[in-house]
Amino acid sequence: MISLACAFLPLIGSLLLVIPAFRGRAALGVVFGVSLLETLTAFAAVAVRVPEAPEYSLERFMVLDATSALFLLLISVVFLGISIYFLNQPTGVALPVPGPDRHLAMRSLLFFSCSIFAVLSNHLVSMWIFLELGTFAIAPLICQDNRPAGLRASWKYLLFSVIGLGFNFLGLLCLARAMGGSHGHHELTFFIDDLNQVTTLGDPLWWRLGMALIVFGLGTKLGLAPMYAWLPDAYDEAPAAITTMMTAVQSNCVILALFRQVGLLRSFDPGLISEELIMMGAVSIGVAGLHIIRADNFKRLICYASINHAGTIALGLGSGKYAAYGVVLYVVSNALVKSVLFLTGGNIENHYGTKRIFALRGLMRVMPFSAPAFMLGVFALLGFAPFGSFLGEVMMLSNMIEEGHLLGFFFVCIMLTIILMATGRALFPMIWGDAPEGGTPARDPFSSNVACLFFVVILVSLGIYMPSPVSSLLREVATTLGGR
Repeated sequence: MISLACAFLPLIGSLLLVIPAFRGRAALGVVFGVSLLETLTAFAAVAVRVPEAPEYSLERFMVLDATSALFLLLISVVFLGISIYFLNQPTGVALPVPGPDRHLAMRSLLFFSCSIFAVLSNHLVSMWIFLELGTFAIAPLICQDNRPAGLRASWKYLLFSVIGLGFNFLGLLCLARAMGGSHGHHELTFFIDDLNQVTTLGDPLWWRLGMALIVFGLGTKLGLAPMYAWLPDAYDEAPAAITTMMTAVQSNCVILALFRQVGLLRSFDPGLISEELIMMGAVSIGVAGLHIIRADNFKRLICYASINHAGTIALGLGSGKYAAYGVVLYVVSNALVKSVLFLTGGNIENHYGTKRIFALRGLMRVMPFSAPAFMLGVFALLGFAPFGSFLGEVMMLSNMIEEGHLLGFFFVCIMLTIILMATGRALFPMIWGDAPEGGTPARDPFSSNVACLFFVVILVSLGIYMPSPVSSLLREVATTLGGR
């Protein structure tokens, strides 16, 4: 029942913030305390978990299995790093979001609670509900100082998210119609473990339509082309910590939902699922490459790289088999990479007051802590060894050759080369170029340095040495996706 504690801890923390005593920095201290306790509880839950023996709670609406255990650990660790970043932030421009700290803390913990419930859900409709609630919890935090651009980004994020999850829900209704036509004498169910036992889905028209809508809806929420327009604006306008929540916490909840639903549906029509994922993935990589070439804003460039990474994950999921382990490893590495880049990027923006690439030079001299962390994040972003993103991409590309997707293989290689050159041309002078005359070394807040170091250490450590329990957990998750 430890997993049950994981689900309710952030919710209890958000309710504590109703008490007037928790104001200002005390409210952010509650976020850190809850995050630390949540991470320790998550590690305990995973440590006592019996492999291949799911632990159920709340009348089977919640489950701790390999997939939920991995994502529970991942988002707990990421949120802990974000909560460290919140601490000791000076007032003014460096505050993670403007306005009362209690407002930030309460909404952050509500968002975290919804994310944990979504990860642990054993019911497709309850998972959908918590993804929606998480969207409504974080949307107001995107807008900064009520600026028109921030308001537009917040509403665009909310609109696209609701539309995407609406498509997903329509897909679930189509599957329900198909199951009702085939198993009218059985009770209709959306419990994931029950759906694993379903062998036929009745009318092909309904379940094929349902599959297509489910993948398209989750792809929209993830930021895949063609429904990606919300992502660059929302990630760019949101403060660094909020962007990290969206890209490294909420995106991973959506990826888990995609893992769950693709794993359930692939056996009925693997061709349909694979073709849709490969098409959306390839188009997303192409679109991201074109935008990265033209980017003159370093944060927006990382936003477009997020679309590229989402496309790579979709492409790997569409390939299946050996690519499954590479996809899971890539997802874990990607969450840590984005955390490093957006948090260090927040430090850079706070110091210089701009995100324009050509206005930034000599970061290694001016920002002796944030710049090396940002540099390592860029290397991992581009898929350099020894980071997990490198091994994940190699496994996915080798699987494409094995499966005979040669056209897709060459397309991905060409686009990754273009992205590598465009990103290097933009960001490397920013890191190593000549610093402007009279530039004084920056003194980043201690908490932000600790948060960035926290993610860098985990990212580099997992790239150099993968502990056996972690590798076993990744393989167990890959097996549920049809991996070998």
